[in-house]
Amino acid sequence: MLFLYADQGRLLTINFLSRIIHLQLIGEVLELADRRDLGSRAATRESSTLSFPTVSKIFILKEYALKIEKEILEDRQAKLSVEYESKEFEGFKRRAAKQISKNAKIPGFRPGKAPYQVIVNHYGEGAIVQEAIDLLIDDDYSKILKEADIEPSGVGTLESMDNFDPPKFMLIVPLEPEVDLGDYREIRVPYEPTPFETAAVDDYIMQLRRNSATIVPADRPAQENDLVYFSLSGEFLNPGEDEDATITDKTPQQVVIPEKDEVNDNEWPYPGFSRTLLGVNAGDVVERQYTYPEDHEEEDYQGKTAIFTVEVQSVKALELPEFDDDFVQSLGNYETADDFQAALEKQMQAEHEENYEREYYNAVMTEITEKSSMNYPPQMLEHEEEHVVEDIKSRLENQNLDFETYLKLRDTDETTFITEEVKPIAKLRLERSLISDALVDAEGLKLNQELFTEQINEVMSAVFQSGRVEALQKEMGDDGFSRMISMEGVTRTINLQLRNRLKLIGTGQPIPEEVEEEVAETTDEEETIESVEITGEVSDDLAVETELTDEPEPDSVEVTADSPPVIDDEINQENDQEPLESEATEPADEEIQDADSQE
Repeated sequence: MLFLYADQGRLLTINFLSRIIHLQLIGEVLELADRRDLGSRAATRESSTLSFPTVSKIFILKEYALKIEKEILEDRQAKLSVEYESKEFEGFKRRAAKQISKNAKIPGFRPGKAPYQVIVNHYGEGAIVQEAIDLLIDDDYSKILKEADIEPSGVGTLESMDNFDPPKFMLIVPLEPEVDLGDYREIRVPYEPTPFETAAVDDYIMQLRRNSATIVPADRPAQENDLVYFSLSGEFLNPGEDEDATITDKTPQQVVIPEKDEVNDNEWPYPGFSRTLLGVNAGDVVERQYTYPEDHEEEDYQGKTAIFTVEVQSVKALELPEFDDDFVQSLGNYETADDFQAALEKQMQAEHEENYEREYYNAVMTEITEKSSMNYPPQMLEHEEEHVVEDIKSRLENQNLDFETYLKLRDTDETTFITEEVKPIAKLRLERSLISDALVDAEGLKLNQELFTEQINEVMSAVFQSGRVEALQKEMGDDGFSRMISMEGVTRTINLQLRNRLKLIGTGQPIPEEVEEEVAETTDEEETIESVEITGEVSDDLAVETELTDEPEPDSVEVTADSPPVIDDEINQENDQEPLESEATEPADEEIQDADSQE
């Protein structure tokens, strides 16, 4: 596909193909402009409806005879048939010949001074026609769009070249998406937050103590809080035809046997597995059987029965440090254990509440999305797919793993991976973004300056904690760095305002009177909020312990339990707010090292 950059209304051709009457164009779609410019593209105009093909219309460019035939397609693309007359094209050919002579050496003439016919004889008519068409499209693309009354949402493509001299070609131009939110203010979702369980604080502290434990040999059967080293093999019983029965083969593992009331639904290879090791001794070989539920998140596991063989290598006891002042002082700026526990409980409770607020927002957004209708050009979805893949590659790079190796470990290829996992995620992300844009516009949200200041402070705090301020300033420049911080602050603020508004709508609470007045007002351009998305690349640069973008996104691409490192998304997977600051960090997932020997 021959790509045409839409940059301030100009169209540039790249590597124009020669002397082919009909070009079937193939390639990749380039960056769309303003992918998530909140309020600027997704709103449905008053009395507008989703587009259907229109009757072709012909326009004559005022400067000279140029015939443009326009057709609006069902998938929010415009098909433009453009035809020039021979006498108009002759001027472009003369310019093209002069351009060629400036950049080439013709014996007996200085650059740019050779006569037209000499250039034709030296390079051929075909080369001049190609260069002329480049100049023609470069000069007239914005005029063509304006005359055809086209507002593009991204790059156009040269679909076909039906004739070279005089030129007649076909352009395909993606249009702005259309979104109909329906009667979204009538949507209701029960708001039922669950109380915070303080036992979670005790579990967290216990995990911290385990991570700091001293490991000593245990010449006895395994007990609770013991560390067991073993190799694990597993296979499905009665696998389907052409299915690989092997789940894992002699994989080194180590687990701490939890107490009875400790539950980990994400435990590998299945919930409760580690407690089945109570009573094992070094040298034991035991088998465990488990049937996965029909609704298991991994389709390959659903409803299947597996048998696991555990070869126990050793059993170690953990001597846990006391949870006292000395212990918490080693974790950060805390004076006493009580201070640490109080701060930890406050943070965990805030995170618990924030998680529910995010889940509620997603539930309301899901209801709105299901009741909305939208139409967008296919280029937007292709562009979003590219972003999903870029996000994955970036996160894998942070884990020192390349994309090709990841695909091999997942036992898949790029085409299958994109079709089965990337495309569905990209579709949800794009449609969620379009709905958000339309809601911001429909609700007339304006930037809350007080909230904006708070978000800027949080963004700056996260950036400084990352220790990458100087590197980012050097990479982006002072102006670019400041602009990135401001853009991120705007994004976080407007998304938080949208979340608060949807909570009022979802719970059936009245919209404040002054807010209703704002919606009814006609605001000028400076008052309209335009939310700017921080790209995945910048967000990765800023990622410390949290994502810096606010809008929650759909589920990320799954990474199975026996697959390579988790892609910690969202990809997706932007949080509404970063966790409250605390010196306490998550317990490390690193293996516990034996103080006396290496297992």
